Amino acid sequence: MNLETVVVIGAGQAGAWAARTLRSEGFGGRIVLVGDEASPPYERPPLSKEQLQQSPPSMAFLISPAELTTLNIEWRHSSVCSSIDRVARQVRLAEGESISYDKLILCTGGRARLPAILGIDAGCVHTLRTIEDAARLRAALKQGVRVMVLGGGWIGLEVAAAARAAGCDVTLVEAGPQLCARTGSSLLSSFLARLHRSHGVELRLSESIVALEGATATGCRAVFATGSTLEVDLVVVGIGLVQNDALARDAGLACERGILVDRQCRTSDPRIFAAGDVTAMPGPGKTLLRLESWQNAQDQAVAAACAALDQDVDYRPVPYFWSQQYDVLVNIVGTSISGANVVVRGTDASKLVAVEVGADGQIASAICTNLPRDFRQLRKFVAEGTRVDATRLSDASVPLAHAIA
Repeated sequence: MNLETVVVIGAGQAGAWAARTLRSEGFGGRIVLVGDEASPPYERPPLSKEQLQQSPPSMAFLISPAELTTLNIEWRHSSVCSSIDRVARQVRLAEGESISYDKLILCTGGRARLPAILGIDAGCVHTLRTIEDAARLRAALKQGVRVMVLGGGWIGLEVAAAARAAGCDVTLVEAGPQLCARTGSSLLSSFLARLHRSHGVELRLSESIVALEGATATGCRAVFATGSTLEVDLVVVGIGLVQNDALARDAGLACERGILVDRQCRTSDPRIFAAGDVTAMPGPGKTLLRLESWQNAQDQAVAAACAALDQDVDYRPVPYFWSQQYDVLVNIVGTSISGANVVVRGTDASKLVAVEVGADGQIASAICTNLPRDFRQLRKFVAEGTRVDATRLSDASVPLAHAIA
């Protein structure tokens, strides 16, 4: 197929890598990159880490304005795509412009999920998804400020760590019985609970907020389902992501918990591809796999761009995630499976190595804290489907390379 124009909707990490890959793979036609933010494309992980420090480093862009010019990528910043006409093969921008495409790549990402409670729209309530969000929150994190974090997932925990580093009083509220419940690991939850309590965070698990009374720009009274209350100066909501798939749905593309794509990153329309947080792809068995991580945003975008250029693509990601909290680096690889044998390596309470081993001896997933060398080996094992001996694996005196069955 002779391509003249590829349009990429969404100028975050996935969109940037899709546009960059089109050029690096030799596409010489027109590339239009449409993004709703004013900033050039950037990675989001620093927003809940370095960018919440009181003196943050300069934000690194994935593609600078100068490089966008050099690569001859038309960057439409502060612009929203309002509709897709699949018959005419055009996208329409909110400001009225229509752009024709031969192939279209959707990288529309997601937005912060908000609970449906009274006062959630008050000025004291923060979410964390953009550079502007991070700057606003950083300015509010001051010594003695009373912070309530809603959500015991990765964003909530990283914000709690940053707030404590800034001298804030922090209460973290999680509706479930454990932290980072989506990892499925009670060992990791217990490790993280000990870590945050040791740094002065009050954890309130299996509790939920039903209202923020008297909410203003400077504080509110949080009302718990139990009827108890807590006076706070600011609230940070980190309870997950809502996929920005409305554009795709309105265009008639198949969606289920995101835009459905195959292993070529192709949607139900063969000319339209998708990548990043907005996608749902085939998982183990007949399950759907949703990966909200910078690694998938980058890798899937590269795959989508290559597929759009009619290259052979079979995208089968190995899930990978990392988090920095206080002085602890958490690394996770693979997918948790039901009924796996959880092997704990070593007994050092300050570090954690928990490996899920299937009935066939194959490693399904691994969690490491502050052990980057061990994690690199375990990540390789997961990617290669290595089978291990659980007894040798559990013995920290045995090198990991000698734990292979």
